[in-house]
Amino acid sequence: MQQLHQVLRGLAARLIPAIALVIVASISPKALAMISVTAFGTTVNVPNNLPAGTVISRYTIPLSQLCGAASSCRAVSITLYPYGGRGTSPGPLIPTNVSGLSARLLLNGQPVSALSANSGNYITVTSPLEVQLVRDGGTLRSDSLAGAEAGAPSYFGVCVGTSGGNCPGLAINLGAYIRLVNGSCSTPDQSVALPGMVLYKFKGVGSTGDQSSAKEFSLRFNNCPPGFARVGYTLTPIGGPLPALAGALPVAGGSTAKGVAIQLTGTNGTPATFNQPLPLSAYSSSTGGSYTVPMTARYIQTEATVTPGTISSMMSVLVDYQ
Repeated sequence: MQQLHQVLRGLAARLIPAIALVIVASISPKALAMISVTAFGTTVNVPNNLPAGTVISRYTIPLSQLCGAASSCRAVSITLYPYGGRGTSPGPLIPTNVSGLSARLLLNGQPVSALSANSGNYITVTSPLEVQLVRDGGTLRSDSLAGAEAGAPSYFGVCVGTSGGNCPGLAINLGAYIRLVNGSCSTPDQSVALPGMVLYKFKGVGSTGDQSSAKEFSLRFNNCPPGFARVGYTLTPIGGPLPALAGALPVAGGSTAKGVAIQLTGTNGTPATFNQPLPLSAYSSSTGGSYTVPMTARYIQTEATVTPGTISSMMSVLVDYQ
């Protein structure tokens, strides 16, 4: 799953009782036994023109696979096995059996290194686990990710009890075949500017003024090659915590307006979903092509009092392939 990006940057404009915006577009019952999970299915289609450091593919493992019915559990031991069973590594990035690809495990959204049960440390896991395939500096080739050791093919082991071969927890295997595809989608940067809006049109927290203050735009995915089983994208806000209102972007540094944010929605007015993979539904595996995803940017009141000024926000659009 390659990730390229468009970047939405807000550039401020001065308001005198109005607000102006510019947006630029450029993630306690415990497991009773060691459960084995194989990530990424049977085939992963990978663009052959990826730079080192690109996250190619993500695989999500439900929290219940590790913690059972509990809403959280403690990972007391984490073991990383390069090449799927050939020794151990401190990590967090470990080589796979496919030249040019490494792998890492994320707990609570953060890459993890090896953790010894004897260290006395632990990680309280509260969200789904994620395995990522990452392009490294090696020559990229088609091959199988299957573990090198037939008797112990795991790439990652996570224990939620005492350490040892039978500790309760999760063994994560990789078994997909990596198939190279010639090319990837291009995602041009773009600029989106909202008109100014006068303050009296805000009627309380959650109000968005009138439609004249909104701006329609489209995410663009150009020249996507055929051959992928799926193309998708993830909207990732940049800078600061997200406001409490759905679809609202963090306010970037340098903004002077207060009590207001920029909200992204679909064409039907539904707030945008951040940090979750979304399918590029129109993509055709047989023909490829260029595609757009229509969206709207608008103001949204976030506090009881709004003060005039400038506001800007940023967002990246990460493209993934399967």
